[in-house]
Amino acid sequence: MSVARIRSVLVFLVAVAACGPDPELRPDQRLQDEFGLSPRDEVHRISITGGGQETAEPREVTLPEGAYVEFVTTDSWVHEVHFELDSLDGPARDFLQRTDQLDSPPMVNVDSRFLVSMRDAPAGRYPFRIEGNGAPTTGAVVVAREGG
Repeated sequence: MSVARIRSVLVFLVAVAACGPDPELRPDQRLQDEFGLSPRDEVHRISITGGGQETAEPREVTLPEGAYVEFVTTDSWVHEVHFELDSLDGPARDFLQRTDQLDSPPMVNVDSRFLVSMRDAPAGRYPFRIEGNGAPTTGAVVVAREGG
Protein backbone atom coordinates (compact mmCIF):
# COMPACT_ATOMS: atom_id res chain seq x y z
CA MET A 1 0.00 0.00 0.00
CA SER A 2 1.40 3.39 -0.98
CA VAL A 3 2.07 6.17 1.50
CA ALA A 4 -0.57 8.32 -0.23
CA ARG A 5 -3.13 5.54 0.13
CA ILE A 6 -2.29 5.06 3.83
CA ARG A 7 -2.65 8.82 4.40
CA SER A 8 -6.05 8.90 2.71
CA VAL A 9 -7.25 5.94 4.79
CA LEU A 10 -6.03 7.65 7.99
CA VAL A 11 -7.75 10.91 7.04
CA PHE A 12 -10.96 8.98 6.38
CA LEU A 13 -10.75 7.18 9.74
CA VAL A 14 -10.14 10.44 11.61
CA ALA A 15 -13.11 12.04 9.82
CA VAL A 16 -15.37 9.10 10.70
CA ALA A 17 -14.26 9.21 14.34
CA ALA A 18 -14.92 12.96 14.49
CA CYS A 19 -18.49 12.44 13.27
CA GLY A 20 -19.30 9.88 15.95
CA PRO A 21 -20.85 10.76 19.30
CA ASP A 22 -18.73 12.32 22.02
CA PRO A 23 -17.40 9.40 24.11
CA GLU A 24 -18.62 11.13 27.29
CA LEU A 25 -22.18 11.14 25.89
CA ARG A 26 -22.31 7.44 25.09
CA PRO A 27 -24.62 5.31 27.23
CA ASP A 28 -22.90 3.07 29.73
CA GLN A 29 -23.42 -0.68 29.72
CA ARG A 30 -26.24 -0.45 32.29
CA LEU A 31 -28.29 1.82 30.00
CA GLN A 32 -27.59 -0.42 27.03
CA ASP A 33 -28.64 -3.55 28.94
CA GLU A 34 -31.67 -2.15 30.81
CA PHE A 35 -33.10 0.23 28.20
CA GLY A 36 -31.77 -1.12 24.92
CA LEU A 37 -29.75 1.99 24.08
CA SER A 38 -27.06 1.57 21.47
CA PRO A 39 -23.47 2.84 21.78
CA ARG A 40 -24.39 5.50 19.19
CA ASP A 41 -27.18 7.00 21.33
CA GLU A 42 -26.41 10.32 22.99
CA VAL A 43 -27.01 10.63 26.75
CA HIS A 44 -26.54 13.93 28.58
CA ARG A 45 -26.09 13.52 32.33
CA ILE A 46 -27.20 15.76 35.18
CA SER A 47 -25.72 14.86 38.58
CA ILE A 48 -27.96 15.43 41.60
CA THR A 49 -26.63 16.02 45.10
CA GLY A 50 -28.56 16.85 48.26
CA GLY A 51 -27.99 18.10 51.76
CA GLY A 52 -29.12 21.57 52.81
CA GLN A 53 -29.72 22.50 49.15
CA GLU A 54 -30.49 20.25 46.21
CA THR A 55 -27.99 20.77 43.39
CA ALA A 56 -27.98 19.81 39.73
CA GLU A 57 -24.77 19.81 37.72
CA PRO A 58 -25.08 21.12 35.12
CA ARG A 59 -28.28 23.05 35.80
CA GLU A 60 -29.02 23.32 32.09
CA VAL A 61 -28.22 21.01 29.19
CA THR A 62 -28.84 21.51 25.49
CA LEU A 63 -29.27 18.40 23.43
CA PRO A 64 -30.33 17.53 19.92
CA GLU A 65 -33.72 16.05 19.13
CA GLY A 66 -33.67 12.32 19.76
CA ALA A 67 -31.06 12.38 22.54
CA TYR A 68 -31.57 11.34 26.15
CA VAL A 69 -31.07 13.13 29.45
CA GLU A 70 -30.22 11.11 32.53
CA PHE A 71 -30.54 12.42 36.07
CA VAL A 72 -28.10 10.54 38.35
CA THR A 73 -27.84 10.78 42.14
CA THR A 74 -24.43 11.09 43.76
CA ASP A 75 -25.56 10.49 47.35
CA SER A 76 -28.13 8.59 49.42
CA TRP A 77 -30.46 11.52 50.08
CA VAL A 78 -34.00 11.40 48.66
CA HIS A 79 -34.37 13.20 45.30
CA GLU A 80 -37.26 13.62 42.88
CA VAL A 81 -37.22 15.30 39.48
CA HIS A 82 -40.36 17.08 38.30
CA PHE A 83 -40.75 18.84 34.99
CA GLU A 84 -42.56 22.14 35.62
CA LEU A 85 -45.97 21.52 34.08
CA ASP A 86 -47.06 25.18 34.27
CA SER A 87 -43.80 26.35 32.63
CA LEU A 88 -43.92 23.97 29.66
CA ASP A 89 -45.42 25.08 26.38
CA GLY A 90 -48.30 22.98 25.03
CA PRO A 91 -46.35 20.63 22.74
CA ALA A 92 -43.63 20.00 25.36
CA ARG A 93 -46.22 19.36 28.08
CA ASP A 94 -48.17 17.02 25.80
CA PHE A 95 -44.99 15.14 24.89
CA LEU A 96 -43.94 14.56 28.52
CA GLN A 97 -47.46 13.56 29.56
CA ARG A 98 -47.90 11.22 26.59
CA THR A 99 -44.56 9.53 27.30
CA ASP A 100 -45.15 9.46 31.09
CA GLN A 101 -41.91 11.33 31.81
CA LEU A 102 -43.14 14.32 33.86
CA ASP A 103 -41.87 13.01 37.21
CA SER A 104 -39.20 10.63 38.44
CA PRO A 105 -39.82 8.04 41.09
CA PRO A 106 -38.09 8.79 44.42
CA MET A 107 -34.37 8.23 43.97
CA VAL A 108 -32.78 7.20 47.27
CA ASN A 109 -29.52 5.38 46.50
CA VAL A 110 -26.19 6.46 45.10
CA ASP A 111 -26.35 6.09 41.29
CA SER A 112 -30.17 6.06 41.13
CA ARG A 113 -31.19 7.14 37.65
CA PHE A 114 -34.10 8.77 35.86
CA LEU A 115 -33.72 8.47 32.08
CA VAL A 116 -35.77 10.78 29.86
CA SER A 117 -35.99 10.08 26.13
CA MET A 118 -36.31 13.14 23.94
CA ARG A 119 -37.00 11.03 20.87
CA ASP A 120 -39.75 12.82 18.93
CA ALA A 121 -39.74 15.65 21.51
CA PRO A 122 -40.63 19.08 20.18
CA ALA A 123 -37.78 21.57 20.28
CA GLY A 124 -37.89 23.95 23.21
CA ARG A 125 -37.14 24.49 26.87
CA TYR A 126 -38.16 21.88 29.47
CA PRO A 127 -37.80 23.45 32.96
CA PHE A 128 -37.43 21.03 35.87
CA ARG A 129 -37.39 21.19 39.65
CA ILE A 130 -35.49 18.85 41.95
CA GLU A 131 -36.93 18.25 45.41
CA GLY A 132 -35.58 16.18 48.24
CA ASN A 133 -34.19 16.54 51.73
CA GLY A 134 -32.74 19.99 50.99
CA ALA A 135 -34.20 23.16 49.57
CA PRO A 136 -35.37 22.61 45.96
CA THR A 137 -33.41 23.71 42.92
CA THR A 138 -34.39 24.28 39.31
CA GLY A 139 -32.85 23.78 35.91
CA ALA A 140 -33.76 23.11 32.31
CA VAL A 141 -33.32 20.69 29.46
CA VAL A 142 -33.27 22.43 26.09
CA VAL A 143 -34.05 20.41 22.98
CA ALA A 144 -32.41 22.15 20.02
CA ARG A 145 -33.94 22.29 16.61
CA GLU A 146 -32.13 20.27 13.97
CA GLY A 147 -29.67 22.46 12.15
CA GLY A 148 -30.05 25.26 14.67
